[in-house]
Order: sequence, then C-alpha cells, then structure tokens
Amino acid sequence: MGDTGTPQTAQEWAKLQQDADYEQARDDGAIPEPETGPACPDCGLAGDIHPTYYHWWIRLEPEDPEPLAAHTVPPRQRWYLDSNGTAWNSQDDEPDPGQTCRISHGLVCSRAERPDLAQWLTARTAASEVRAALLPPQLRMQGDASQSGSQVA
Repeated sequence: MGDTGTPQTAQEWAKLQQDADYEQARDDGAIPEPETGPACPDCGLAGDIHPTYYHWWIRLEPEDPEPLAAHTVPPRQRWYLDSNGTAWNSQDDEPDPGQTCRISHGLVCSRAERPDLAQWLTARTAASEVRAALLPPQLRMQGDASQSGSQVA
C-alpha cells in the first residue's frame, strides 16, 4: 500500500474488498457457503438460505406468519431480497414507510448466541436525550407542565 494506506494495485484493492466483505459477513451472521439443507444445525428449524452480495450466505426466518414491518426491526437486523433472491442488509438506513423486511435466523435461534440488542436500545435512548436537550425551552417546559398538570388533577 502507498504511504497514505491507500491500496495501489489491483491485488491490494481486492484484498481490501475481501477483508471488508469478511468483516461485514461476520457482523451479519452470514456463513461462507450454503449449508446442505434448510434446517438450522443448532436448533433444527427450517429457514430460507440466500446468497448475499458479498458472496456469503444468510439463513433468514420465514415470512410466516406475516412479514415484519421494517420500522419495528432494529438497524443492522433488516434483511431484504432482490428479485434475483440475493439478500442484503440495509445496515443503518431507515426503511421506507410500509416497507417489510426479514430477519436472520441467528437473531432468534434458541440455541445460538444472539447480538445484544440492548446496546442498540441504549444508543437510541442516548440519542433521544441529546435531541431532547436541543429542544427550545418552551417545548421542554410543555412536556414538564403536562406531566405536572396530570399529577395535580
């Protein structure tokens, strides 16, 4: 790599892409090749196995009993399928209104280690506190007055 750490050759760029793909696959809970059957090797439940754009595979929960409203699923846990069956994770992008998504089986597998979504909730709470602190005083006081008003009544 050059002095700035930027890849200089096609091989260096390929290695950088491979490393980035590996890191994303690991974070997403993907596997390097499709498993032989639809059943989870940990719990035995069936799922849908789809390729990803980084050439790994992800086992998704079935859409039954109904698709999940994407806005109810935490960031980095929302999976979508393209028309060719390739799965992709929207990472931190906000879903469109009414959009549905899938989740990985690993997120709900009864016998697998799952990500700690409390970290997501803690981060969202902290962000809300920051946004609330930026509100004009009269808006913050409205919230306080409505609470104290309900206590008086």
